[in-house]
Order: sequence, then structure tokens, then C-alpha cells
Amino acid sequence: MRRWLHTALLLCLVLLPLEGREREPWLDRLDRELEKKAEYDAQKEARIARLRGTLRSALDDADRYGATRALFEEYKSYKYDSAYAYAVRMGGLAARLDRPDSRVEAGCATVFCLISAGLYKEAFDTMETLSVEGASPKGLLEYYKMQVRLNYSARGYAQTAPYWDEYSRTAEEYSRRILDMVPSDSPLWHEYNANFLMESARYEEGIAEFARLLDDPDLDLHSRAIFASSTGWLQHCLGREDEAVRSLCESAVCDLQSSTKETTALRMLAEYLSRRGEVERPSRYVRESFDDANFYNARLRKLEVGAVLPLVEKNHYEDLKRERNLLALSVVLAIAVILAAIAALWFIRRQNRRLHEAWGTIEERNAQLEEANAQLAEANEIKSEYIGNSFYINAEFIDKMAQLYKTVDRMIVTRQYDELRRSLKESTIDKERDEMYASFDATFLKIFPTFVNDYNALFPEPEQRFPSGGLTSEMRIFALIRLGITETERIAKFLDYSVHTINTYKTRVKNKSWVENDRFVAEIMKIGGR
Repeated sequence: MRRWLHTALLLCLVLLPLEGREREPWLDRLDRELEKKAEYDAQKEARIARLRGTLRSALDDADRYGATRALFEEYKSYKYDSAYAYAVRMGGLAARLDRPDSRVEAGCATVFCLISAGLYKEAFDTMETLSVEGASPKGLLEYYKMQVRLNYSARGYAQTAPYWDEYSRTAEEYSRRILDMVPSDSPLWHEYNANFLMESARYEEGIAEFARLLDDPDLDLHSRAIFASSTGWLQHCLGREDEAVRSLCESAVCDLQSSTKETTALRMLAEYLSRRGEVERPSRYVRESFDDANFYNARLRKLEVGAVLPLVEKNHYEDLKRERNLLALSVVLAIAVILAAIAALWFIRRQNRRLHEAWGTIEERNAQLEEANAQLAEANEIKSEYIGNSFYINAEFIDKMAQLYKTVDRMIVTRQYDELRRSLKESTIDKERDEMYASFDATFLKIFPTFVNDYNALFPEPEQRFPSGGLTSEMRIFALIRLGITETERIAKFLDYSVHTINTYKTRVKNKSWVENDRFVAEIMKIGGR
């Protein structure tokens, strides 16, 4: 026995989601169609605008009646006030035309509007004053159809005895008259037979009859919406909620596509889904229904939608209550997590402080290393340039010395002592030193091509010098400093000056600069920096 219970429970768990998935595509389709509502309404307004143009261009009362009737058909399930206005105009035109069928048709149009507004007394009064004398079978059939609609609608509104029985008898009598008048194989016969079966609580037969009607591929959207809605109600009465939802979805989609505002399918869907515990879709559907009822502007439809609102709001309240409880639990858990996070944060921050200190030391060392690497790279570049240049100068010097030795040797052998003394006087050290300075200037400016401009930028304009051939003596002193030769003795030896002279030049140059004396060398070291 226990095994069978477990099996049944498993089947329920499997089948319930399948039913939900089967229902979901219809609801998804309805949601997509709701997004196109404005588009369908625009198409409706375009049709109405064309019919108004037809009415304005009508040449006689017969044409005006036809255009007015067409406008009533467009408005009767779209906007109550306009539909009623055109129904009244139909009545005036029918009186002038003096055609019994038109008079009956116009009167039934007025009754239709009164029924939609819930004005049943006024509807019955209008029906009593409506004469069918002289009407053709077509006009008589229109009168019977409106009697069926009026009495069944009044019965549904009254819901109490003895009026229920009285309205039922009258509606059934006129339904039988219609069924007797039309061929039994016609769509109209099946429509009123299905309606009769539904109102007589013969649900299975009614569903079968409506299914036969819905199988017609040429069925217009408004009729399809009515038949699908009736099928949904019958399925609901039999407890087939999923089938009812599917039928009501089809009805609501047809209502949207035909821009029908006097509708019940969307409101019934909101009610059914609310009873299932859903919140989001019922709220949206009931809002759409209420918007349609306000647009149609019939008090009865507003009351019908208003009756569903408490159920939807109750589910919404329950959903908010669950969310509140979940939120309270989440807050408690969040507080616990926050406390744990604070403790963890304190520990992490302590570790991070130590880590930052270590990183600070590492970064400082890295900065020092990068600076040393930059200086080393610069020194390597200077060294490479000077090594190459030194090879060239040394080779040239050796070549000069070889030529000098040959000359001296030749003159000694030939005993030309006076000529030898004269040659040696011409080959002075000063000339060699000038060539060395020129070579130094050329090599230095190749390494630091902006040195002259950057050096002059440290002085006021009157003190700036731009030599054409190389560097001035003052510039050469600071060029050596830029190369890292900071010892005054080495600079003096290279330039063949005394230490005192070098110090005097340095002091004089610093005094002319707009840079403070103790910062001057630092600015020199920035020239050409990488």
C-alpha cells in the first residue's frame, strides 16, 4: 500500500509541472499580444476614421444609415458612448426611411448598449416599445436574438428567485424560436444551440457545440473570442481549470486583436490565476481589464472588474507578507554575516597593514633599483659613446705621433736641427687641446642634443648664450658634471684650469641663474634625463 502511495505522489509531482508548462505557452502568447495592444487600437481607429469619411460623403439617408450602422458595429464593443450615439442616429434615420427592419435593427442596437451599461430596466422598456410589425424574417430574427441576450443577461445580474426563473423561461422561449427559424446545419443554429446548452447547464454538450463552431477557419475574431470565452467558462464549471485558462487565453488574444474593450476573458483569467496563488500576471490582467472598462465607459463592466480586485490584492498582500518575512530572515542572516565580516575585516586589515608595510619597503627598494638602473643605462650609453670616440681619437693621435717620429728621425739623420726646432714649435699642445675640446663637445651634444637649450633655460634671457661651434667654457664645466664628473680637481685637470678658476666659474654661473644655487646642479642633472 505504501509503495502505491509513493508512486501516486511521484506521478503528481511529475504531472503538475507538465500541466504548468502546457499552460505557459498560451499565457506567454497573451503577454506578447498585450504588448501590441496600442498597435491593434490604432488599426481600429483607422477603420473608424475611414467609416466616418464614408458617412460624411453619403448622398442620401439610405447610405447614411448604412455608414452609421457600420460605425455602430465598430463601436459597440469598443466605446459605449459612441456606440450609443450612433445607435440613436440609426433610430432617427430608420424613422425617416420608414423601413420596419431598419427600425427593429436600430432599436436592438440601442438595447445592446443599455445591456452593456447594466441599464436593464431601460433595456426592457425599449424592447416593449419596439414594434416588429411588418418586419421581415431577418428583422424578426434580430429581435429574437436581442431578447435572448437581454433576458440571459438580466438573469445573470439578478441571481435570485423568482426573477431567475422568469428570465430563464423567456430566454429559452426566444432561443427555441431562433432554432426553429434557421436551418439546423447553419452556424447561427449551432451558435444559439451552444448558448442554450450552456445556459441550461449541459456543460459537456455545450463544449462540443462550441468546439464545432471554433473549428470554422473563416470565423471572425469577435465571434471566436465569444465562443472561446464561453468554452472556458464551461470548462471551469467542470473543474478543468487548465483547459479553461487555455480557452480564456485564446479569447483574450482575439479580443486584443479585434480591439474589443467590452470583454470578460481577461478579467476571468485574472480571477482564475489569482485563485491559483499567482500574483504578477493577475495584477497585470486586472489592470488591463480595468483600463478597458474605463475606456469602454460602461458602469457594469467597471463593477465586474472591481469585484476581482480584492482577490488580486489579497494575493498581492500575501505575496508582500511572504516577502516581508523573507526580508526579516534575510536581515537577521545579513546581520550575522556582517558581524562575521567585521571580525574577518579586522583580521584582514591587520594582515594588510603588515603587508602594506612590506610592500612599501619593496616598492621603495624597487624605486631605488629603477633609479640605479636608469643611471646605469645612461652611464652605459655615455661609456659606449665615449669608448667609440676614444678609439677614433687615439688612432688619430697615434697616426700623428707616427708622422712626427718619422719627421724627427729624418731631420736628425740629415742633421737639420734648426728645422727640427722650428717644426716642434709649430706643433703646439694648445692646438691638440682645442681639437680634444671640439671632439668632446661634439660627442657630448650627440648624447645630449638639447643640452644647450635646456642649459640656457636656467638663465634670464640677457644671460643666455648659444655658441655656434660647440660649448662655452662654463657650459663645458657643467657638461662634465652632467656626465658624473663632480670632482673639481678632475674638471680642472681636463680643462687645464686651476681649481680656483673652476670654482670661480661655477659660482659666477650659479649667481647668474634664476635657479637657487643649491638646486642648480640638480637641474643640470635633469637635462636629457630618461
